Amino acid sequence: MDIENKEEGFNGYSCKKYIGDCCGNSFVILDCRGDDLNKEFKSRFASENIAKYNVDSALYLEKSRKFDIFMEIFEKDGSESESCGNGTILIAYLLGLNEGIVEMKDNAAKITGDSERQGISMSMKFAGLKKIEGKDDCVFVKMGEPHIVCLVDDVNEFDLIKKGEEFQKDYPGGVNVDAIQKVNDHSYLIRTYERGVFAETKSCGTGSLSSYIAVSYFVENLHKDPIEFRSAGGSHWVSNNNGDLLKLETLKKFCKLREM
Repeated sequence: MDIENKEEGFNGYSCKKYIGDCCGNSFVILDCRGDDLNKEFKSRFASENIAKYNVDSALYLEKSRKFDIFMEIFEKDGSESESCGNGTILIAYLLGLNEGIVEMKDNAAKITGDSERQGISMSMKFAGLKKIEGKDDCVFVKMGEPHIVCLVDDVNEFDLIKKGEEFQKDYPGGVNVDAIQKVNDHSYLIRTYERGVFAETKSCGTGSLSSYIAVSYFVENLHKDPIEFRSAGGSHWVSNNNGDLLKLETLKKFCKLREM
């Protein structure tokens, strides 16, 4: 259903609106490739509708000059994020893409997929890792989005909300916080506090990518085999492709969409 004239501020527009989630990370989505929505409108729409539909973030689909699609991500405080792993996977699922490239604010993701899995690959050139002074079990990782990844003994006992709020004081632009717990060499439990959401989300794609990089730091070796990150919303599998790309995959059964 087109949402033209259905909501305040949409007169003259022909955007389609969707509600969906990937691994429990939820979004309101506007496919506005035929329209020209300014940043002020997108920020206001995000602030109003994220709360209205009780989702984590807002995604906007635009035409891309270079690639298949351009995606913008806005949070409930009206701020814009640089990238979103789960959002990119969900958009690929929405558009039926098993190959192609999704462009974002500061990077791009290569789409992969088959009958069962949907995935993206992102260049390691966007990645960076820094030690956090005085914290041997936490590192700062930038993989599209900024994350602090903490290796903990028990993710359920870790006070994620408290730590997430504490870390915001040192990062004026906001920072995501991930707690990971080792199950075995190829599997970790993960919980994520998301900046802009100001709460725990059921999963985070860039959180899983960042955690893969953090695990490689903690064990002093870049993993060659996929690592599964199990969240409350489902599982991600992250793998390294010849040192240049990180691949993030999930099962298509963890992707859900409905048109509004």
